[in-house]
Amino acid sequence: MFRVGIIGFGKMGQIRAKTVAEYKRADIAAIYDVNPIVNPLAKVAQSASEIINDPTIDAVFICTPNYLIPELCIKSLRAGKHVFSEKPPALNAEQLVEVIKAEKGANGLKLMYGFNHRHHESITRMKEIVGSGDIGRILWMRGRYGKEVDESFLNGWRADPKLSGGGIFLDQGIHMLDLFLHLGGDFDQAHSFVSNLYWKIEGVEDNVFAIYKNSSSGVCASLHSTMTQWRYLFSLEVFLEKG
Repeated sequence: MFRVGIIGFGKMGQIRAKTVAEYKRADIAAIYDVNPIVNPLAKVAQSASEIINDPTIDAVFICTPNYLIPELCIKSLRAGKHVFSEKPPALNAEQLVEVIKAEKGANGLKLMYGFNHRHHESITRMKEIVGSGDIGRILWMRGRYGKEVDESFLNGWRADPKLSGGGIFLDQGIHMLDLFLHLGGDFDQAHSFVSNLYWKIEGVEDNVFAIYKNSSSGVCASLHSTMTQWRYLFSLEVFLEKG
């Protein structure tokens, strides 16, 4: 039986634990969180390192605030563990380069991030249509992803740029960027405007307007990520040569 450890047992850690339990092809060997765990589903480790260095654990789920993710992924891979982590993979390009190096040197271990939108039925169907070529190649894409937050947001770790690394783009917009890459391939040009006109949290943007281009294919994609939408909105449009 595959044995997994979960580092970070807040909302997402508990969701991952529930999924593992329902899957019935893996056991939860240990869990860890900096806060006391009420009604633990497995052994409670005393540290993240205890899970990472346990030779009986095959895979690690990393469900922590953003700033901890890169280091924990690297340490887990180097300890011989498969890794499933929440996004974002890193807070900047320099950190991501180090993660990539660790993954390449991990002898085939799996590293996966929680870009769950790829698995929504509508996106799966989009991917099939694009891949078939039946209505031609992609010309351009447009994505909008927005939500509302209230004053309680100010009390959480996402409102601290040292912990989150940024605002709505790393929180939600990164999902839309991932879908652009999933459907249309890489981009080599990017331009953006970032603002925090409403919540006014230094280093935590509440709106991002970005445009990307692949110079080889000519495909462009525009993205708006916002937490002043005042209602949840997800909209992804892909325009091909015939429709």
